Amino acid sequence: MRRLLWVLAWISVAIWSLFAWGAYGLFDLFGGVAVRNADMVTNHPESVEWLAWALAVIRSLGLTAIVVVWAAISLMILAVPAVLGLFLGRPEPDRSPIDWDAHRRHGTGPNGAGTRPAEPVRRIERR
Repeated sequence: MRRLLWVLAWISVAIWSLFAWGAYGLFDLFGGVAVRNADMVTNHPESVEWLAWALAVIRSLGLTAIVVVWAAISLMILAVPAVLGLFLGRPEPDRSPIDWDAHRRHGTGPNGAGTRPAEPVRRIERR
């Protein structure tokens, strides 16, 4: 379940990234056109320079805002499976009891290593 949540979250981030990339490209394209054609608004050279500068600043701020919003929403999308994962908890591993008698009969350790069981401990008595 947790893996499915993460896969869906990353797919959502990829789709959101494509959308944000498209918005960034369109804003960059139309902002660049507006800056290059600032002289169509007025013929006064100082006004054209000021208008081109203002449009360039607006374009830069807009592109920065698109990147910041993209990052914030991507983090929110990825926070959903992280928070849900805390509530779901980790799955318990399958812990079946070890059949020690079978290991003693076959002469193997619990992990399949070919070890012979130790000889029974003999009690040494002093006289």
